[in-house]
Amino acid sequence: MQSMMLTRKSGAALVGSGRGASARSVVVRAQAQEPTSSRRQMLGFAGLAAGLLVGANQSAHAIGIELIDDKSKKLDYNNNIADQARDVDLDNNLRTGRTQARADKQFVVSRVAENKKRIETDVKGYIDSKAWYFATQELRRQLGNMSLDMNTLVAASSDKKQGAALKKDFFTAVDNMDFAIKKKDQAKALKYQEESVAKLGEFIAFAT
Repeated sequence: MQSMMLTRKSGAALVGSGRGASARSVVVRAQAQEPTSSRRQMLGFAGLAAGLLVGANQSAHAIGIELIDDKSKKLDYNNNIADQARDVDLDNNLRTGRTQARADKQFVVSRVAENKKRIETDVKGYIDSKAWYFATQELRRQLGNMSLDMNTLVAASSDKKQGAALKKDFFTAVDNMDFAIKKKDQAKALKYQEESVAKLGEFIAFAT
């Protein structure tokens, strides 16, 4: 019994029977692929040769690097703030900018207030939509420097004991919220998110 067989690559029809037809179809497919494969190889070799020629041409016109020694120059903090980071004789906190970032109390308060706003809006939004991964990551972003900023405000306050207690209450609520997010418990996550915002608001009111 004869059957009509179509090759996938060329779409050409072959008439054959049984085993012989299959063998012929395989041979035709191989022959159809060989010219294409050869053309691709030739194009690849041509592209490689062109790339080598371009590289050689660029190397021939390379411009030497001019080395400049700045050791004799004095450090200028006013016109080049990067010089401050290069001065190894300074305290590390000053070189990295931590001291300057916490020198202005109102600036520190504004950073903590921004953290509060994002926990109140962004983190809550992710919890509402059950986007647990993004809720965790956003919470981590807001907590990055918050502990240090809160310590700065506690140190500048008149009642350090109360400030430390308010900070502890906030981070206790945050830990509970973080655990609820990991457990994907939306009800508890929202509960502790609201509590965290409230505790942080109390701390900011105390600091200002």
